[in-house]
Amino acid sequence: MLQLRSLKLIASTAAIIGAIAGSALSADLRAGTSMAANHPSAMVLKKLSGLVKERSAGKLNINVYTDGTLGNDGQMQQQVQSGTQDISTANAAGLAAQVKEMAVVEFPFLYRNSDEFYAVLGGDMGKELSAKLYEKGWVALGFSHNGFRHATNSKRPIQKWEDFKGLKVRVIPNAMYIDMFSALGANPTPMPVSEVYAALETGTVDAQEAPLAQINAMRIYEVQKFISMTGHSVNSEIIVMSRKTYDAMSPEDQKIVAAAGKDAVEWKRKQFVEMEAGLLKTIEEGGMKSNKVDSAELARMAEQMKPVIAKHSELAGKDFAERYIKAIETSRTGN
Repeated sequence: MLQLRSLKLIASTAAIIGAIAGSALSADLRAGTSMAANHPSAMVLKKLSGLVKERSAGKLNINVYTDGTLGNDGQMQQQVQSGTQDISTANAAGLAAQVKEMAVVEFPFLYRNSDEFYAVLGGDMGKELSAKLYEKGWVALGFSHNGFRHATNSKRPIQKWEDFKGLKVRVIPNAMYIDMFSALGANPTPMPVSEVYAALETGTVDAQEAPLAQINAMRIYEVQKFISMTGHSVNSEIIVMSRKTYDAMSPEDQKIVAAAGKDAVEWKRKQFVEMEAGLLKTIEEGGMKSNKVDSAELARMAEQMKPVIAKHSELAGKDFAERYIKAIETSRTGN
């Protein structure tokens, strides 16, 4: 009888210790982004933090670190995967290094508008990608984007794809982006976002491509003369949480964080139009000249991208790529 009581006491003590450990893991979390505090990536993490703190009655606290304080995008992606960091923003192109299907999300000239993006990633394709990310150690709390990417440079306005020829263009460290700008005749130079401003300022590169929110937050207009509205791909963003952190949480805390992630992304989606409005004017006032690109010339750029899409569809998985593109077409036509 005494032995049975001892065993029960040991089991009870172990359960209490386990609960305390689980609470410690989920009570004080670190979330990071490479973007500045006024960028939508930082704003959505702050919204997530506020929702989680409110809904957990202060039990769960997410500290948000901006400006690459916790590392560059690649470093934070690995840290979240390993469990040494809890949450970060990440883009599909970066995650594609381990989840090949993610590359399809940023294929060039794929979406016509933001609604198509959210329709596809808010449906079965998003669930499928989330499952693949979970297998690799990430929990996708929500899919969003920071606008469509445009080209800036210090040499000339981009009016047609031939204007890219010879330009040294900073691209994100991703094979598809390297192939994209090689196909346009540019000299793509992959580098972390934290190095871009200095590279442009010193002339290490002539050009870069990014959405308006990033161009504004990084004050690219101080070191570039021209912005051309190419809108060549979407700047996707996923809020990823470490699977190790998530699995260590109680089911109740998991539900709080998962729901807050969805709500934070929906908040960002509703706010984004207002966030982005006026950014081009601010960029122009900063000294950069803007130009639209004729739809016929954009179509010619898209034509140049067909071999790139074909190549990376094979690499990402042809079946998945075809289903993803079909899902976009369905969202567009309803058929």
